[in-house]
Amino acid sequence: MKVLLIVGSAKQYSHTHALAQFVRGNLEEQEAEVTLFDLYDKPVPFLDVSGRHLNDERIKANVNELRELAEEADAIIIGTPNYHGSYSGVVKNALDHLTMDEFKMKPVGLICNSGGMRSTEPLSHLRIIMRNLLGIAVPVQISTQDADYGKTEDGTYYVDVDDIKLRVKLFTEQIIKLIQNNPWVETEEEEVNL
Repeated sequence: MKVLLIVGSAKQYSHTHALAQFVRGNLEEQEAEVTLFDLYDKPVPFLDVSGRHLNDERIKANVNELRELAEEADAIIIGTPNYHGSYSGVVKNALDHLTMDEFKMKPVGLICNSGGMRSTEPLSHLRIIMRNLLGIAVPVQISTQDADYGKTEDGTYYVDVDDIKLRVKLFTEQIIKLIQNNPWVETEEEEVNL
């Protein structure tokens, strides 16, 4: 089972990144192969169908890698900070480079972090986008706030609240079950049995 986890924060080592890492760990415990694609480290440009902005080979490689990973994934998880009551522009840019072909009938998990209080508004907006891309937004979603995290001496955030840890467990279990029971996604096990 391959899962692509897209982190859409404009800040390095953000709360959203920490949440994504925790989700990743839970998925890997269930033997999923998870690729974390952090848009801070691998930026993509505004969509320009003329290709004018893809002159930078590194940026071009990031866009191609994102497309390939999304296409190969059995499920996709999108992580975003709450920017003005919605998902980040960084996430929007990344999604603009993808099509229905990468999302069609795949489970899509949605996670976000808001600063002062938990908010599901960014996730509600992403659900509409997923519906238009023909992805299947899973019912369980995760919304955190800054107070849900601890911080190590080196400044790295980590999830530090039991109810969030439990929600992540339910979230990841749901994604795994949806991958395993998705008649539209052919898993590696099915390929071997063909």
